[in-house]
Amino acid sequence: MIEIRLAQVSDAPKLKRLTHIFNEGDSNTIEGISESLASNTMEIVCVANDKEKLVGFCCGQIQASMCYQYSYAVITELYVTDECRRQGIGRRLLIATESEFNKRGVTHFHIATGDDNTAALALYQSCGYEGTSVMLEKDMKANADKALVVPVKSAASLMPHICR
Repeated sequence: MIEIRLAQVSDAPKLKRLTHIFNEGDSNTIEGISESLASNTMEIVCVANDKEKLVGFCCGQIQASMCYQYSYAVITELYVTDECRRQGIGRRLLIATESEFNKRGVTHFHIATGDDNTAALALYQSCGYEGTSVMLEKDMKANADKALVVPVKSAASLMPHICR
């Protein structure tokens, strides 16, 4: 039976293996994962444990903004190993993560995935998520020529446009 539970610092080496697969090699160190699990109070990480082997994880971050009267959680990652997919583990991880945030008073959730990830989209929609926005990303290192540099003195003038 696969157990869904909060991640523990001792899970760091196993999470390193999973995040390495999920992120195609671009993952945090074991030490970085341990530190985050021990001290990052804005993040919740749930894991799927199968007889001492982790087969999935779900991470989320609490976000707060002066634009809203409430905090919300962003589900940042959800991963289940190939051999354990289509067994409801992703759904259980997502529900457990939402439940942990809800215990902290968080009732609004955001989640993003690739528009071609039909399995994830189906899961999220079946859990009540609706498509409401488009997320774009930019790597400042890879796109240095397109970086917007705003003098600190002028940054405040952008604020009314950020919170529309």
